[in-house]
Amino acid sequence: MDLSDSSGKPSKTATAAVRKRDVLPYILLFILLAGLLAVLAGALLPPYYHAVPAMLWSLGFCVSGMLLGFLFGIPRSLPSGTVNAAPPDERTNGKSRTTDEPPAAAADAVASSTLFLGTPTPMEINSNLVEVSDWLTKIIVGVGLIELKSLPGSARSVAAFIAPSLAVDAPTAMAVVGGIMLFFSVHGFLIGYLLTRIYLSIMIKRADSLVKNESVRLESGKEIEVTELSRLQQKSLEDMQEAVTQLLLAHPPDEGAAVTALASVPAAKKPASLVLWLDDHPRNNTLLVEQLERENIKVEQAVSTRQALAMLQQKHYALFITDMARVENGRRIKDAGVHTVREVRQVQPELPIIVYCSKDTVASYGTEAEAAGARVITTSGTSLLAAINKLLHEGRGDGAQPPAQA
Repeated sequence: MDLSDSSGKPSKTATAAVRKRDVLPYILLFILLAGLLAVLAGALLPPYYHAVPAMLWSLGFCVSGMLLGFLFGIPRSLPSGTVNAAPPDERTNGKSRTTDEPPAAAADAVASSTLFLGTPTPMEINSNLVEVSDWLTKIIVGVGLIELKSLPGSARSVAAFIAPSLAVDAPTAMAVVGGIMLFFSVHGFLIGYLLTRIYLSIMIKRADSLVKNESVRLESGKEIEVTELSRLQQKSLEDMQEAVTQLLLAHPPDEGAAVTALASVPAAKKPASLVLWLDDHPRNNTLLVEQLERENIKVEQAVSTRQALAMLQQKHYALFITDMARVENGRRIKDAGVHTVREVRQVQPELPIIVYCSKDTVASYGTEAEAAGARVITTSGTSLLAAINKLLHEGRGDGAQPPAQA
């Protein structure tokens, strides 16, 4: 459910950014091939210099530039104790959330001290390569500034050394070698720097996360990264504040008494229930699923409507939860939850259905989902947990409840 809202602007921006990043290697490769073709053309057409030496020197200068770019582009590791601030969109109170990602956990999941079996053990990452790169770049820049006046003469000396290998007259050879040195050195530097800066930093970060064991193990045995856990818990805090505000503004008369009484029963004595949850991004619901399973509510997850319908045919579920905007068969469908509710209603008319989605999709498709047969439509993780307990309790007591929107 991390797709954009109905406007589609954030999604298009993010997609464009990803495409630009992915197309960069092809652009650099295309420019490199164009340069090599130009060098080869000079061997096949006037001035007819030797192609093999020209190609070898071109590749040599390109590799040298790539090595220099690699040294300048190696990402530096943060000092010990440095804390990365969350992006602004993750620090907001949920009012400007543009994605179909509802708040991901309830207050109990945040407050419980028994949610984790242990904290990660920090390990120091070997940063010798980063330190060597830092030293070399400072030396190269320092020496380059000191010897700046002599660089043109050194370049002419190198060109004069290479020129005889092309087997053409000296002025032509010097011009060709000068172009080869300038083009392939600069382009090689750009290749090394950009690819190192963009891609190697991601690879190093992933490797460091694995080495540092930046993950925690939940009671169910599932593992979740600390950064992801922090993001989910931040949303749960926002969700708790919103839920408390709603409780102060509205007090339903005694309709939650049975659920409250059931909540006070130890989890081991609660009746077991089986719930099916459809979401193409199940990772976002990790803490909610953990909380439900601690309440003796087993959750099985599906990522597509087809898979969910097949699972409904194989097992008996007490409750069905679905998101709204979803990717089905490679195509994003903004009202996929509405279609899912209708299809599930045809298969199992009595099965309680909850739609759990973002505020934007509720505003756009909440009424349709309710008309299709959804019992509860909510954007709050706290309200979702309360609705699940309530509907499961009603199912055991053969109660009925009209459609509601939380």
